[in-house]
Amino acid sequence: MKQQEFGNWLKGVLEPQKFKDFCPNAICVEASGEVKKIVTGVSFRDSLIDEAIARGADTIFVHHAHGFWNNEPRLPVGVLGKKIAKLFKHGISLYGFHLPLDAHEEIGNNVLIAKALGANVTQSFIRAGERDIAYIADFAKPISQSEFMERVNAAMPHGANSAFMYGTNEIRRVAICSGSASSDIPEGFALGADVFITGEIKETTPIVAEENSWNVVACGHHRTEVFGVRAMAEKIQKELGIPAEFVDIDNPI
Repeated sequence: MKQQEFGNWLKGVLEPQKFKDFCPNAICVEASGEVKKIVTGVSFRDSLIDEAIARGADTIFVHHAHGFWNNEPRLPVGVLGKKIAKLFKHGISLYGFHLPLDAHEEIGNNVLIAKALGANVTQSFIRAGERDIAYIADFAKPISQSEFMERVNAAMPHGANSAFMYGTNEIRRVAICSGSASSDIPEGFALGADVFITGEIKETTPIVAEENSWNVVACGHHRTEVFGVRAMAEKIQKELGIPAEFVDIDNPI
């Protein structure tokens, strides 16, 4: 498949134009005109490039296009320059899609976290442009804090990093936002959540949870965002017939 055709397919699936984001949500480095084998990963890093080279991939798809965020220079110098040079040397193009992959109703991080927990999505929240990026999900019947944590530890690659369970012991409604969502926690509880699950939290989060009698669980920014890139690899293989492989280079934060 031609790179341009693949890029158009991604835009059709993820609809980046509907989101107000912090990065391009498109191709970041075009080093090959063809797409014959793809590696997906959470973050753009040198070790992921090495994995793509080892697997004979010509395209990398990531959730975090580090080096290409809007607040970064995005100049091909220093460490970023070396990574870009390696991509061109080995004919590997780079795509990055951020919030559209969190929000997607089928292969998005938050929908898939809800599914892994055994909860059914009922509504969305956290507006980012024309779309929301996070979801509220309900269990068919209430479960205890201990059963909820068992489900979290089974669903997440390495379980929960930390849990601040100051709220109700009867959990039915879950607010889910992968990545870093400390500032959005009040919105989740305003929608009736019994627990808020995210990846990365701030120093103040345990204090806010305690003082408001909230249940908050953090599982790691990276670890809550393996779901979308893994599902994207599966979708590419199924719908396009292009070999695609998810490579997880863990990051505990």
